[in-house]
Amino acid sequence: MEEQVWSCDFCDMAVVELYSVRRLPREDFKQVAGTEKHTLISQVWPAQEPRPLAQEAPDKVRDLFHESGRAEAVAAFRLAGVGYRSVVEEICKERGAKGKNLHAMIGDLARLNVPQSVIDGFHEARLLGNDSVHDGLEYAPDEVADIADLIEEAVLVLYVQPAERQRMAAARLARRTSHKARPVNPSPSTP
Repeated sequence: MEEQVWSCDFCDMAVVELYSVRRLPREDFKQVAGTEKHTLISQVWPAQEPRPLAQEAPDKVRDLFHESGRAEAVAAFRLAGVGYRSVVEEICKERGAKGKNLHAMIGDLARLNVPQSVIDGFHEARLLGNDSVHDGLEYAPDEVADIADLIEEAVLVLYVQPAERQRMAAARLARRTSHKARPVNPSPSTP
C-alpha cells in the first residue's frame, strides 16, 4: 500500500489517497507495458461524506441508505453492496410489494405501477448485493456508485416527484380558495 497526496488546482486543498500496488511477476514484463498496477483503495483525507438521500424518502430507507453510503465512502464495497440491497428490500416492503423473496417482491412492484426502469434498477441492486454477500464478490467503486445512483433515481420517482406534485396541487387549491374568498370589487356604475 502507498499513500499519495494530491493538491487541487482550484482550491489548493490537499487530498490523501490510499493505493494498493501490485508488482507483476518478472515473466509478465514482456507482455505488459508497465511493471506495476495501481488500484485506488480509498480517499483517506478529507473523509468522504456518505451520500444523502432525499428527505421525502421514509426514515428507515434513508437510514439504510446513509449506512450503506458510509460503507461505500470508506471503500467497504462488499458491505455497501449488501447495504444497498437492503435499501431496495425496505423500499419494496414500504411500497407493499408481496413475494417470498426479494426477486418476487421486486417483480410485484409492477402491480403497484412502479416504472419498469425502477424495477430493472432494483434487480441490479439485488444481484450486486447477492454477489457481495453470497459469493464474496467485490464490485468496482464505480459499479457500486451506479447502484447507489439507481436507488437515488428510484427515490426521486417514488417519493420526491409525488411529494412535489402534492405540494403544487395544495398550492393551487389554496390560491383558488383564497381567490374565491376575496370580495370582488364591483365595477363603478355609470350614470
